[in-house]
Amino acid sequence: MGWPGFCFILLLVATQAMAAPKRGENLLANPGFEQAVETAAASWNPAGKGYTLAPGSGRRGGYAIACAATQPDEYYGAMQEVHFNPPLQHPFEVSGWSKAENAEGIDYCLYMDVFYADGTNLWGVRGDFSRGTHDWERVSYTFDVKKPVAKIQYFILFRKCTGKAWFDDVSISLVPFRVESERLVAGLGGGNNLEFRGILSFPGRWTASVLRGDEAVYSASGEGEQIAFQWPGTDSAGRALPGGAYTLRLDAQETSSDEALRREWPVRTPRGPGAAYLAWVERSMHRVLRDALPPSRKRPLRASVALAGNEYESFQLCLRATPGKDLEACTVSLSDLRDSRGNVLKKEHFEWHQVGFVKISELYPHPEMKDALPGWWPDPLLPVSRFDVSGGTTQSVWFTLYAPPGTPAGTYRGEFTVTPGNAPALKIPVEARVYGFTLPTQPRLKTAFALMDGFLESVYGPLTPELRRKYGDYVLRHRLNPDDISRTDPPDLDDLTHYASRGLNAFNVQNLVEPRGKRTWVCWSPISVYTPQFKESLIQRLDPYAAELKRRGLASKAYVYSFDERGEEFWPIIREYFGLVKERWGIPTLTTAKIPQDPAVMKELNVDWNCPLTARYDLDAAERCRAAGLQVWAYVCCSPRYPYANWLADDPLVEARVIWWQAYHQKMDGMLYWGLNIWGRANNKTMIDPEKDGPLLNFGITTEAVWADRLHGDGLLLYPGKDGPIGSIRLANIRDGLEDYDYLSLLAEREGSIEKARQACLPVTTSLTQFTRDPETVLAQRDRIARRIERAGAKR
Repeated sequence: MGWPGFCFILLLVATQAMAAPKRGENLLANPGFEQAVETAAASWNPAGKGYTLAPGSGRRGGYAIACAATQPDEYYGAMQEVHFNPPLQHPFEVSGWSKAENAEGIDYCLYMDVFYADGTNLWGVRGDFSRGTHDWERVSYTFDVKKPVAKIQYFILFRKCTGKAWFDDVSISLVPFRVESERLVAGLGGGNNLEFRGILSFPGRWTASVLRGDEAVYSASGEGEQIAFQWPGTDSAGRALPGGAYTLRLDAQETSSDEALRREWPVRTPRGPGAAYLAWVERSMHRVLRDALPPSRKRPLRASVALAGNEYESFQLCLRATPGKDLEACTVSLSDLRDSRGNVLKKEHFEWHQVGFVKISELYPHPEMKDALPGWWPDPLLPVSRFDVSGGTTQSVWFTLYAPPGTPAGTYRGEFTVTPGNAPALKIPVEARVYGFTLPTQPRLKTAFALMDGFLESVYGPLTPELRRKYGDYVLRHRLNPDDISRTDPPDLDDLTHYASRGLNAFNVQNLVEPRGKRTWVCWSPISVYTPQFKESLIQRLDPYAAELKRRGLASKAYVYSFDERGEEFWPIIREYFGLVKERWGIPTLTTAKIPQDPAVMKELNVDWNCPLTARYDLDAAERCRAAGLQVWAYVCCSPRYPYANWLADDPLVEARVIWWQAYHQKMDGMLYWGLNIWGRANNKTMIDPEKDGPLLNFGITTEAVWADRLHGDGLLLYPGKDGPIGSIRLANIRDGLEDYDYLSLLAEREGSIEKARQACLPVTTSLTQFTRDPETVLAQRDRIARRIERAGAKR
């Protein structure tokens, strides 16, 4: 019997109704596929083109199911439904095993669709397996639900993939009351101390105690889900205790039930007071949390960066104060760096910032950040003169080096110094390798990142030309255009002239919407706005402006953006108004409207530059558009999330840099982002004084909207400082990624081959969903590219 005829029979078996399931119990039927019905696994429906039973291929020699595909658009897998009667609201744990041969693609994962009792859904909760070829590996993840669940569809997916994968021993169960993400460290810094962190799977009351023998010498209690316990090596009265053998005991009781747990860990601490703090260096693509610990493998305390002329590059120095020992009034001293020939990189080109923190209450479940906990997350770069570090916490200091254009190639060395007011100073050897080429002032990739006047005004009041230009120059130093896709008045011509001399390569003339007035911004206007009177007002305003752009030599950088994410009902308006822009002023048109990457449709609608979401970008279709003289950009916003790259505040920080390698590899003509300064969240209406307000900022970055699911940092890469813009570690990585893009452009130029430069992306990215999240891989490939640029330049 084939799949279609067999599907109805399987459906009767593959729907499991569970009444009052126990925590920890596997809710799936036939999870190891040992029960077969003809050529299928009992209780498992085909998903897409289905699967094959593989006798003898299981983890222990029994059955497995297998999926194999040769074309990347195919869909294979299996599905089982689990029903809850009555509906159930409870966190779930999903797990399963898989092995693979040359598995590549988008959906190689365990994938849950959740059906709430009220008819709404939670789609696509997933845990991904490693791509490539590998032996059996286990994927495990938990997810919570916000409402009672009537049904879960459990998918084993091999969709939009090529290669072959086998699956075995899959599970879904109710999460038990337990301690998760636990971490215990004793003797940090060589002293008698202890730190423990963990998270309870359900809110509860907990007590952590340090036992010496059978006697509790120190205890602390709390409630909620997070457990954070530090022991400074004293008894409860504050008297110092010697190092030696101790036991950490944790008692916890679930708030909503009588279920309790007890865990104990024996520890041994060293004798002696230990150091006041520890220090280590991290890459700029690594997010350093307040509970971060030094790497388990000790590394020499030194910093090294590599950069071209006219390039910035950063590193972090991490300071971990030991429990009970605050660091006070830490200052930083920079010095010149010199090479062996006496050339100097002057300290005036360097800067440092204290990394600040913003509150994130609920994290997006990114598979690459399983052990991350909600709380204070690093993002703003605070310009301060000194800083403190509380005992038992980690503070990173962000250093940025700049090599001016034409800096002689070589290795420059020196020392930076951090001096706490109450502890010994620390000297950090710093090495900067300067390559023998210089990045252009004007970036090669066009960008449209909106810096909105309305949000500047909401914090600073009436906008002065000086403040606007201060923000514009800051954005340009990050190789982005100080642009605004939502502006309802054309940009100041003197500002454009100023910015053009500093690298501006594109700007939006005006969004074709009704005037902003007192509002912070206008994204789009309804169809009713587009009257003959509205069109005439546009003509009256833009005729003289377009003429002045041509007179000043700025017209080649101009475009008109409008119709933000509008659907097909706007197509007649798009055709009419973009036709006006092209015919009357000869300015290219750009839109994120829902228009296919099809040259015939784009030309019919007068769209010159199409801008789909990165998840919808199609390289083959985009190439057909380019062959017709059109452009295809891309954008990110609140989506896409994993497995795509984004730069939201709780995504892996490296993604903010890698996405620009993807832009080059996929030949994108530009990148658009809806906001640098969308300050419309909680506590966003006042200026930040870094010296007084940091490092824990009362500044919201979470989108509080019904449609937003754990969305942090969307449209917010800048913070409003009292003296001007405050940057972020995400914006710094975006800058570094744009510099990497220019490395690739220089490589193509000097070697005479765009395709060779695209191939140079491959260790970093092979597609929009397959890319590294390892900073060392990025830096190693960047160094190889730099050396190729140098060799090619020497031959010219």
